[in-house]
Amino acid sequence: MRHTDRFSSMRVFYTILICLIFIVSNTLLCSFASVLIDKYICLIAINICFFCLFMLLIIRRRLENKLPEYNYISYSKIAIVTVINWAITIICSAFAPDFFAPMIVLPIIASSVFDDSIANAFSLYLVIITSVCFDYNVYMVICYITMILFGNMLTGFLKKSENIQKLYSMLLLLAITTLISIIFYYFNYLELKFSVLIYGLMSGIIACLITVALLPLLGLMVTKEQNIVYEAYLDPDFSLCNEIRKFSFIEYQHAKRISELSKKCAKAINANEGLAACGAFYYRLGKIEGEPIIDNAIRIANNYCFPNDVIQIMSEYGGIVSLPSTKESAIVHMVDSVVTKVELFDSDSMSSSWNQNMVIYQTINELSQKGFYDNSGLTMNQFLVIREILANEDILA
Repeated sequence: MRHTDRFSSMRVFYTILICLIFIVSNTLLCSFASVLIDKYICLIAINICFFCLFMLLIIRRRLENKLPEYNYISYSKIAIVTVINWAITIICSAFAPDFFAPMIVLPIIASSVFDDSIANAFSLYLVIITSVCFDYNVYMVICYITMILFGNMLTGFLKKSENIQKLYSMLLLLAITTLISIIFYYFNYLELKFSVLIYGLMSGIIACLITVALLPLLGLMVTKEQNIVYEAYLDPDFSLCNEIRKFSFIEYQHAKRISELSKKCAKAINANEGLAACGAFYYRLGKIEGEPIIDNAIRIANNYCFPNDVIQIMSEYGGIVSLPSTKESAIVHMVDSVVTKVELFDSDSMSSSWNQNMVIYQTINELSQKGFYDNSGLTMNQFLVIREILANEDILA
């Protein structure tokens, strides 16, 4: 499924499903809290109001491209995260001791599909509903709200790829959850016992375990969706592939060549190989309709609902309007420049590997010296790795 801003029956289905999740979850929460029917009706009314605002916010953020991984966050993933957060809330409120529910994980889990504001609002709402159901006192409410605020600040660090930063973030998560629980327990009871420290540590450990188990799993769901989207656009039977082939078989061969090389280079430096391959294949799409090439390419890509990250690479074609802003864009620019230069010579001129290497080294070095890749995030080591791959490839094969 390619995500667009058009009417979608699947989105309607998942919207109804999320509505049912809210109703069922609220009913379970009220049953665990032994809430009377009149209070239950009032809570259902609050749920309906919040659900409407919740969905309107999601629609607005989606239209503004402000959801994380905008092109790969489907309503099905939003429904899954909604279920997980409601489940954590119900289990914590029903079974965790007072002050020791690891509510800090709610914004962390929500951040996998929502931006910071929606993740924060949804998490705070769950705390408020739970507080009303179970008649929490002021200190418990403030305790869990404080956890939500700290959890929201930690999300950016927990989603970073650097392992050492993740380790520090997990230690912070453990320490913050433990301390907040113990401190507000003391404010309420004005006493501390050894068992309180144990409960606090257990709450922190559970928060870390939930984060370690669920956050990577939800990230993998997004990655899988990315690969499906890229593969769909690279399918030889895709209509736009056929259009390129009909326009010029030479252009189609060039597109395939730079797509395969870009994917190989991206894999070597641990960049997004699917994005590099897809961006490379459609890098010169605008040539189908001629000048202005970039404007035409973007218009066609939008008509076919291309992901924004692919369109971004296409908009940086040749570094004419803007220089490559990502590693994948830099790879595509580098590969296209090299392959284009090599293709300009006949096969006899390139029969010697020495000739090809000389052309490749000269081309890449010139581009680097002109500062084409200064804003792409490529390190010198990654640049050298890409250069060596291209130098050792039989490009005209």
